[in-house]
Amino acid sequence: MAVGARWLPFACTFWVVGSTVVPALSDDRPVLSLPLVCEPHKTCFIQNYVDVDPGPGLRDYACGSATYDQHSGVDFRILSAKRAESSVPVVAAADGTVKALRDGVEDKFFKLGKGADLTGRECGNGVILDHGSGWETQYCHMRRGSIRVTKGQAIKRGDRLGDVGFSGMASFAHVHLTVRHDGKIVDPFLPESSDGACVKDPRSRSLWEPSAAAAFPYRNGELLAIGFAGAPPSADALEVDDRDILQLSPKSDIFVLYGRFINVLKGDRIHFEASGPQGEVFNETTAPLTRNMATYVPFMGKRRGEAKWAAGHYDGRVQLLRDEAVIATALAAYDLK
Repeated sequence: MAVGARWLPFACTFWVVGSTVVPALSDDRPVLSLPLVCEPHKTCFIQNYVDVDPGPGLRDYACGSATYDQHSGVDFRILSAKRAESSVPVVAAADGTVKALRDGVEDKFFKLGKGADLTGRECGNGVILDHGSGWETQYCHMRRGSIRVTKGQAIKRGDRLGDVGFSGMASFAHVHLTVRHDGKIVDPFLPESSDGACVKDPRSRSLWEPSAAAAFPYRNGELLAIGFAGAPPSADALEVDDRDILQLSPKSDIFVLYGRFINVLKGDRIHFEASGPQGEVFNETTAPLTRNMATYVPFMGKRRGEAKWAAGHYDGRVQLLRDEAVIATALAAYDLK
């Protein structure tokens, strides 16, 4: 048996910089809908929340670690850059007026930019909406050439602003949403947060409309996808195209079942099960992780002997285990011909 994994740190900043999260005391706060059109937990996921910690540490609104230092918005990610080519709409989260916009920044993963100067363009292509009474929302990393609004234009909730991309300082395809009130950053999940306050069982009134809040309950650890492959998958390749794997065939040297995770924690373990026409292929659990990881692509594999892998139907299960509880689970099926 063989176990392997890779991880990637993620970063995201903006062209308009706000100050630390502070209480939002206004009674005319906007009610927000989701800033992109997608299927929550199927085609889109929250990679990072706002960092409510005012110091050098990090803390999300639920006292977890699904963020990074000084992150001042919410990152709604999609499965890969390839998926962005199908034009995933970024939409207005509330009625407003276009205050500012930018287009023309190349869609290119930041770490592949070889030190390209993005000073002043960290947000990439984006839009800022003014919602009145000091409230505004900002949408970053949109696809170059996709922005379809103009400065001063009146916008209704749900109007299409552009498409999800990975322009600016982005390491994965997503839209970053920042909320500000009087120039200060507000966490839409916990708008009353101040001085690093968080709530382990968050039930306070958020800025999200009920359907949006229900679509994205808090998660610190999520399973994006699982699959069978004929070789260990590359985390970098999956960010470019989530379907870029070596297909499993009867002559594959290795029979692989992999999982793709975000925001796993030190101590988490991954359980793999696979079975086929000849019975169990493997049923094993990894050792505990030694550190938190923003993204994690572990796999379990078995080398082929002299015989080919048997043709027929295979089933797989991957689970994220934390403190003996199952945090996430997914199933896969594959017909080997």
